[in-house]
Amino acid sequence: MRRHRGVDAADASPPGTAADAAEAAFVKDWGLPPAAELARLASFRADLEAAGLLPACTDDYTLRRFLRARGHDLARARAMWEAHLAWRSSFGVDSLIQDFHFYERDAFLALYPQGYHGVDRLGRPIFIQHLGRIDMKQLAATTTQERMLKFHVQEYERCLRYIFPACSRAAGRHVDQTFAVLDVGGVGLRHMTGEVKGMLAAITSIDQDNYPETLGKTVIINAPSAFKLIWAVVRPMLDARTAAKIEVCSSKYLPTLLKYVSPDQLPEYMGGTSKATLLDDVGPWQDPA
Repeated sequence: MRRHRGVDAADASPPGTAADAAEAAFVKDWGLPPAAELARLASFRADLEAAGLLPACTDDYTLRRFLRARGHDLARARAMWEAHLAWRSSFGVDSLIQDFHFYERDAFLALYPQGYHGVDRLGRPIFIQHLGRIDMKQLAATTTQERMLKFHVQEYERCLRYIFPACSRAAGRHVDQTFAVLDVGGVGLRHMTGEVKGMLAAITSIDQDNYPETLGKTVIINAPSAFKLIWAVVRPMLDARTAAKIEVCSSKYLPTLLKYVSPDQLPEYMGGTSKATLLDDVGPWQDPA
């Protein structure tokens, strides 16, 4: 068995004159000092090992995400982890990358444009979705919801196993979160069918229960006035950490995106200089090195 990759103090509180400020920011984010989190992480690992609930090579970064998702409550984090392991087994996640072939990928992405494209200024992979271009009627004729969900999970697993590690290597630091761009231009009542709501609900459930703390930032673009009014009502209902991750922009979104992303990492059609498309899947994970 390979030794698990552990989180150390350097991950939580970098050395130097800024260490105190970094620790204060950490406490503000997570509600406890870095050293206390490391102690709870060690207890979490020991508890899972003793119960036979720790698959080989599970690293501390993965366990930390589940621990943070449950407010560092060990009992709640263990319950979440146990449910996650049961879901992986029933869904067949561990063999999905090798066994599942989404032959209709290109047709699916033409009807529901989405995919990874480059990295942001922090080295996080950029994931772009165009909700306003979903054609559910054609999607139903192209594939099934079951296969769409399998493709979604397969992409998440590819991100964890290949994209995050490649981005980490390229950035020279640990990367385990994405930068999301959600294009809601053209979204209207015609998109909010029962099928769309059902698919989005299933995706949301899978993501929050099994891939916690993997979203670093979301920028919503091309938001119409009506969407902004809705967001003004919804935002106060969110916890501060979640709300801080989401930024809503109109069609004049480029200055905001460029705060987080270099022009060469954005597709030309979004105002960047990259000639690649979402089908090209460009990023450090494509570098053989």
